[in-house]
Amino acid sequence: MIKLYSTKKTERILAEYADWIETVSERYAIPSAMIKAVLRKEIADIDLLDPVADSLVRFYWLRRRLFGGGATKRRGILGKRDSSTGCAQIFAYVAINAAGYALDCGLDDAAGLGLPEDRRPDRMNEDDLRAMWYRLKRDRKFNIQMGTLNLISAADEMNGHTDFARYTPDEFQRAFTRYNANTDRITAYGKEVYGYYLKYKEEKQ
Repeated sequence: MIKLYSTKKTERILAEYADWIETVSERYAIPSAMIKAVLRKEIADIDLLDPVADSLVRFYWLRRRLFGGGATKRRGILGKRDSSTGCAQIFAYVAINAAGYALDCGLDDAAGLGLPEDRRPDRMNEDDLRAMWYRLKRDRKFNIQMGTLNLISAADEMNGHTDFARYTPDEFQRAFTRYNANTDRITAYGKEVYGYYLKYKEEKQ
């Protein structure tokens, strides 16, 4: 499949958002090299099918707005209401779950996560899912922020802690793997992203 971003373009995007990546890194106490490594992989892997998926999601929500809730009962590709989107290639439902994790751990509050003040993530409805997806699609900084929280949640789930200074190579690779897939086995994705992590870590030193 044809990729939409060259390595050079991917690195330009990372450079453009370098200050924001550092801000998110400090806010959530996660090495910026970990964030950059995941973004490097996700952006570079965006291909022609990704904007198609995003278009189907936009069509779904437009149809729902025009025709009401009945549109949500349809099946097939025209019933696609969520897709991995943006620099972090994150689904809205994944971002909502990551937000719930951040609230539970005290990493952020509802306002900082773009959540309705009157609802926790596990009580959010379909309109909230729509709002989250559109913000992830349109706001690159927010997309990176939620991708970071998902990475922290994945790291905690796989390794039982987020003291990244004590992480072993296997722990890093398990965290990166979990960002991409629900498996306990370290995958080629996890190994590749770990390589990017080492590169960006060395550059910062």
